[in-house]
Amino acid sequence: MPRPSNTAERRAQIARALLKIMAERGYEGASIGAIAAAAHIAPGLVHYHFESKREILLAAVALLAQDHRDRLDRLLAAAGDDPAAELRAFIDAHLRVGAQADPEALACWICVGGEALRDDGVREAFAGALEGAVQRLVAIARRGARARVFSLPRAEIDAAAAAVVATLQGYFVLAATARHLIPPGSAADAAWAMASGLFGLSPATRRASR
Repeated sequence: MPRPSNTAERRAQIARALLKIMAERGYEGASIGAIAAAAHIAPGLVHYHFESKREILLAAVALLAQDHRDRLDRLLAAAGDDPAAELRAFIDAHLRVGAQADPEALACWICVGGEALRDDGVREAFAGALEGAVQRLVAIARRGARARVFSLPRAEIDAAAAAVVATLQGYFVLAATARHLIPPGSAADAAWAMASGLFGLSPATRRASR
């Protein structure tokens, strides 16, 4: 694979600086000056590589989505070829606390979701990332159905995958706005119980994959 150009590297550096600021202060708190300081460059270089803060945001969303795909790839690979273990890994990748958690990425994702309600371009990028997550689950569900690990009918696979992703997104919003409503450490197990029912896992398989 060819080495990224200096321009591509600089743009990624600036976009990651925005992600760092967003995790701490939100998108509104990320001025060009703050982004430049976080990237350890002069503000003029930010303006050279990007026409606006919105353009930086779109680049940052692409990096955030790619980071998430890479992380999910690693966790799913570690689950082996067991669809039930992959389903559990998918949920844990989003909701599990501890070493698997990525609170900065989650904070940025919540910010992006807010901007997606106001900006069509951000909404398109946000929707693309969500679609990718749903399709990953659909693929897991289809493999599991073929192997008879999951008992859900083929016609219900898309709906079940969308429901799981919607549940994860709901947890993100709740954590950002009313975290006290989520009993500590309960999110991943509760989502797993719901997903297990939707995907038609047997009680024995549910317990084995906890």
